[in-house]
Amino acid sequence: MNSSENFVSIRVYDKRINKILNRSIDELTLELVAAHINIDFELEAIKAQTIIVRTGLIRKARTFGGKGCREHDEADICLQEYCENWMSKEELKEKWGKDFQKNWEKLLRAENETKYLIITFKNKVIDPQFHYTCGGATENSENVYDSKTIYLRKVLCSHCSNSPYWKNVNELTIDEIEEKLNVKFNNCSPLSRINIEGIIEEIERDEEGRIKQIKVGDRIFKGTEFCRLLGLGSTRFGWKPMVLKFETRGRGHGLGLCQYGANEMAIEGKKAEEILKYYYTCIDIKEYEKPDKNKPMFNKVVVIDPGHGGAENTGVVGEQGLMEKDITLSIASELKETLESLGAKVVLTRSVDKYLPLNNRAKIANEVRPNFFISIHMNSFTNSNISGIEIYHYRGDKEGEVLSNFIIESMSKKLESVNRGVRTADFYLLKTVITSALQIEVAYLTNREEEKKFMDHNYIKRVAQTIAEGITEYYRYQI
Repeated sequence: MNSSENFVSIRVYDKRINKILNRSIDELTLELVAAHINIDFELEAIKAQTIIVRTGLIRKARTFGGKGCREHDEADICLQEYCENWMSKEELKEKWGKDFQKNWEKLLRAENETKYLIITFKNKVIDPQFHYTCGGATENSENVYDSKTIYLRKVLCSHCSNSPYWKNVNELTIDEIEEKLNVKFNNCSPLSRINIEGIIEEIERDEEGRIKQIKVGDRIFKGTEFCRLLGLGSTRFGWKPMVLKFETRGRGHGLGLCQYGANEMAIEGKKAEEILKYYYTCIDIKEYEKPDKNKPMFNKVVVIDPGHGGAENTGVVGEQGLMEKDITLSIASELKETLESLGAKVVLTRSVDKYLPLNNRAKIANEVRPNFFISIHMNSFTNSNISGIEIYHYRGDKEGEVLSNFIIESMSKKLESVNRGVRTADFYLLKTVITSALQIEVAYLTNREEEKKFMDHNYIKRVAQTIAEGITEYYRYQI
């Protein structure tokens, strides 16, 4: 863990004031834990929830490589309705009254005793799902989200049998069910044959529709006997349920940690880490590394693709003999060095002058699963006077579009080059790479003046630097 004492902040959209604020992760964790768990639970259960909440925040924060909030571009999370249930410290004071100080100190202790701890799986921050009560066993992820997640496996759990949510009853009228499900039940008539499994079954009617025999529960009645016992006026009858009572066991989706089970395990003497490792399969619990102001690309992964390569695929060749394949490799190599000095992990699709088919380049990117895939190219046009920078992203790739704008602004301003705009394209790599991808057309090699600039390696370094500055500006966050 970085020993820096600078607190780590997260960008939070607060709907009440319609603003994005920088909030300390430590303080925000306390408020979210208070909103998510019963404060009367055992300390070890609250510590487990604290680690879960902190893990969720780190996973979302863009400064740690997260995707941020889908609803608010500049925020990591939003409070109230969308990303998180949340109660402010002022609301907690009102809720807890005279017990506020005692409860807040309990939260502080849980936070301090789990400082910096998060849950990881194969060195990646997990999606820390949790629920109130599993009702006997947690659930496999593919039964909820249609995708298999190794650390979200079903585990048996009898710990939550004392939960108030162990057994629940909901009564809904037929009208309510029709409205909520947007369905319409068939109208029942005295001649309808409607089985209610385990209650009314094996109905036998004559050709006129009169019930000759009917099974109710575990007994079989003649139609006449049934009518006599219930006081019905005719054996030509049907039925229609008016209210259905649903009995459920547990509460929540069943993924990950069962809160009431966790609390019972804490009562039995289990520690927070033991509890978490019971409910999440094959996980590790370790301290996260705090970002460094001198390493703004910390924890980011970028795949850089130098376009073309090899004798068989030189790309554009300038009037003065410069080849696109050589320029793109030089820029990519300098960009790799620059980004790594800023804390990023960088993978090149090629590091030497050889041709690599497009599908192989896509395969490399998809195996790495970077934050961004950046393909470097040089442009060309029949009119040699055309110059400038263009950047392409795949349609619908919002993050790619935002990053492209940061990069093109940095490049055009600092290189004093024409900004020819950010555009969408269906290029093979843009639509095949499964993460955000962009293609930078650095300059027009068919323009004599632009070609001349790339004869100076110091200019190539400047190009790489301006691209890096655009990327780091995209990740601008207060540390």
